[in-house]
Amino acid sequence: MRLRRLVAAIVLSALPFAYPLFHLDLVGGPLPGTAGVVGLLGALAMWWQVLLGARQVSGWFSADRGRIVTAHAWLGASGAFLVLLHPLLELIADRHGPAYLVLLDFTWVESTYTSLGRLALLMFVLLWLSSTLLRAVTRHRLWQRVHYLSYPLVGLVFLHAYGIGTFLAELPWLRAYWLALAAAFAGVAGWRLAAPLRARRYRLAGAERVAGGVTVYSLRGSGVRPLPGQFCHLRTAAMERSHPFSVVRARDGELVFAVKDAGPFTARLRALPVGATVLVDGPYGTFTREAQLGGRPPVLVAGGIGVTPFVELAVRRQDAVLFHATRHPMDLHRHLGPRYRPAHPGGERLTAARITRDAPGDAAYFVCGGPGFVAGMVAELRAHGVPADRLFSERFEW
Repeated sequence: MRLRRLVAAIVLSALPFAYPLFHLDLVGGPLPGTAGVVGLLGALAMWWQVLLGARQVSGWFSADRGRIVTAHAWLGASGAFLVLLHPLLELIADRHGPAYLVLLDFTWVESTYTSLGRLALLMFVLLWLSSTLLRAVTRHRLWQRVHYLSYPLVGLVFLHAYGIGTFLAELPWLRAYWLALAAAFAGVAGWRLAAPLRARRYRLAGAERVAGGVTVYSLRGSGVRPLPGQFCHLRTAAMERSHPFSVVRARDGELVFAVKDAGPFTARLRALPVGATVLVDGPYGTFTREAQLGGRPPVLVAGGIGVTPFVELAVRRQDAVLFHATRHPMDLHRHLGPRYRPAHPGGERLTAARITRDAPGDAAYFVCGGPGFVAGMVAELRAHGVPADRLFSERFEW
């Protein structure tokens, strides 16, 4: 239901830009007017895309991060079309050559504002390429850093339209609306930058090294109350980038995370002494909500460290069965007994045939792990007859 509010909010925010479509004579005719409206709508799509990219904001509309990401991607696709169409229409309307799209000129006021738009266009093309044609060969960390360009990009778009936007110059009320959008964007950017200051401070109570390059951390504190399957963002210092980890257990002020070695941040976590402060932001996610609320017995399929969102849920639901594709089974037999079914130590691959053979006929399936594991297992389960409405998945990015 809350996602419908998001759709309604996007539509309502776009309505003011429909007014100029009926007054194209204000800016010299249909083609220049259409180019202006297209640019404003493209900017609005980017505005929403950036806002939904901030988890602190998207949570106001829905806790289901998967649906938010889908909306974020849809806005990116529609915004890309509008953003790229705008300069092409301007080029045709003013009868410029192709160099008009990339020529930077800061010698006078109008050319400066136009050049800000060109810089935004170049940054947008870089963002678009990193999310489409180059996504398969771009590491997640690099992709995320490139996406930080979206903040200065949108800032440049607001400045460009404020200085050049003909409709904004002719319609004072639309100019005021544009400034309100810019102020809201600045507020969200500041809110996100201040996120470390709002994070809960937890104390590292213990760290236990287990098999397979995994360390189990116990944090003590208050204020974070995750449900089974949710995750939190952790920082070891206020100015560093946060990293998401699923909560294995949350009871009586204790948060437990199982973290696999995966780069510099996990190395810094391992180096922390007992008593050190860890900043916790969250909780987020709704991956296993259907398993908690639904009546179907849950079949949990984990690849490696992807088991972490399932542990607490499997303990609480006595009808849950946990399949684990791993070379290093966790010590879960004492909690789950035969309901914990890791891959055999001999290396036999966990297959959909084995899972569906042992699962109840009316089960709901939940798959979590790395991108390759999730894609392959979901395809196998679909091929073995698991309906799409009973198959849920979430992938880990390292």
